[in-house]
Amino acid sequence: MTNTIQPYMQLPAMDAASPPPPAAKPQPSTVSQTGQADSVTLSEAAQTNAALVSAARGATGVNQQNINTIKAALANGSYNVSPENLAQAISTVLSETPR
Repeated sequence: MTNTIQPYMQLPAMDAASPPPPAAKPQPSTVSQTGQADSVTLSEAAQTNAALVSAARGATGVNQQNINTIKAALANGSYNVSPENLAQAISTVLSETPR
């Protein structure tokens, strides 16, 4: 994957509540004084990271398939949680809670 480096542009300040701006359209490549275009080649790990970040930004954070499965099990009376699993889940939540 090769990305062309765009000239620096000052972006407006954003507050935490505002959504991210839409992605900018690709600009023509910058040509240096030597007549060569500036470019960057990303490693495979960086490409994977970029893909994961992009997927995370597009995710809702809700696994609707799991929700539907649990709703159906609750509705038909087949949803059972063992006391051991419940205790483990409570312990996990408590250990992750900042103090």
